[in-house]
Amino acid sequence: MYLVTIQVPIYTAGDERLLTTDWKRSLLLLRDSFEGRFGRIQVVAPALDASRVKTEQALEAIYPSDEIDLFPSFPENTRAREFWSSHMFRWRRDVAARLPQADVVHSGMCDVYRPIAYTGFLMALQARKPTVFVQDTDQVLQMTELTVHATPRERARQLAYCYLYERSVRFGVARAPLSLLKGRALHARYGRYAKNAKNFHDTSYLTSEVIPESSLSARTSSLLGSTRPLRLVYCGRLEARKGVSHSIEALVQARARGARVHLDIIGDGQERKQLERQVQELGAREYVRFLGLRVYGPGLLRELGEYDALLFTPTAEDTPRMIFDGYSAGLPLLGYGIEYVREREAEDGAAISVSTRAPAAMASLLCSVDQDRSQLAVLARRAREAALYHAADAWYRRRAEWTYEAVDAHRRAHGTAARSVHIPVSLSR
Repeated sequence: MYLVTIQVPIYTAGDERLLTTDWKRSLLLLRDSFEGRFGRIQVVAPALDASRVKTEQALEAIYPSDEIDLFPSFPENTRAREFWSSHMFRWRRDVAARLPQADVVHSGMCDVYRPIAYTGFLMALQARKPTVFVQDTDQVLQMTELTVHATPRERARQLAYCYLYERSVRFGVARAPLSLLKGRALHARYGRYAKNAKNFHDTSYLTSEVIPESSLSARTSSLLGSTRPLRLVYCGRLEARKGVSHSIEALVQARARGARVHLDIIGDGQERKQLERQVQELGAREYVRFLGLRVYGPGLLRELGEYDALLFTPTAEDTPRMIFDGYSAGLPLLGYGIEYVREREAEDGAAISVSTRAPAAMASLLCSVDQDRSQLAVLARRAREAALYHAADAWYRRRAEWTYEAVDAHRRAHGTAARSVHIPVSLSR
């Protein structure tokens, strides 16, 4: 059995268990990639009542035929004090109940205050189970960038948090038979401590879902010699650090300078009402639209294929899967020059970044791209090439091979017998 201990919640509706559409799709792809070698996938995670929570993505049920077992544990919407005083025992008990049957344990580090997945990792380590330790964003870098204007007291708290977080991840990658680190920033921070680190870019689309070359050619041809607006899109959560407000402001400034650009915003989140007010106040309703949630799948990817580029202006480091979903639709990336965007620009040649994270800088780029649309056609072809390389069926095949090799090496070194599960949780190692 492949055991996942993770902070991503399991939604409950009576006896029904649900996951966000992209998380369910990822688990199904993972299941298929192993071709039955580890049996069923079991997920232990915090629980959320689906009827009381507004999700930022659509939810889908898990059925017996999916061969994925979900085990909701303590309520997810609890504070750190409640987690340590009331829910840690239940979490450890729920993980311990499934740990002896696990062939491999998937975990990582997400939150110092509530180390949910990390507790599962420590328990697996004590039981001498092979582990896959996953980190998908440089949270130390992200937090540093988000608190650049914080008060001295907040900065001191942030430094302490980052110290504990970084030591925990170093401990994890040094002991896990396989660590998956997303992007070069994470490898620069943790790679030298890792026993076996691999680079990954998590994707969920299949090779068969990548935009056909004929469709891409038709779309890019319509750009050249045309007066139609450039169709830009953002597809993801609407929260402050994603910087969608910067994109809106950049669009308004670019249009004031004569650029022919429109923006559609796909997704939902806590910032939506504020963003809608911003659009209203700027008089931008004719060229900035909010399209709401979409179910992740082929339909969404086809819809993305109707645009010309992806616009992404985050205020701090981020590693969104959205970039690769855009690639699958042949969308180049126009973005702020955070580390991950610069990495995509260098490795894929399908992005253009601005070094200054300010709407005025992005507005200048939008004007330039509108005036010379041929560069978008070149970048679109490169985006499609990158999409084919990073498609989920290729990526999960590589991941499965890495997992097989790591598990086999661990078993040769430690045998297959599981030890009793008893380990004090400590982040000070």
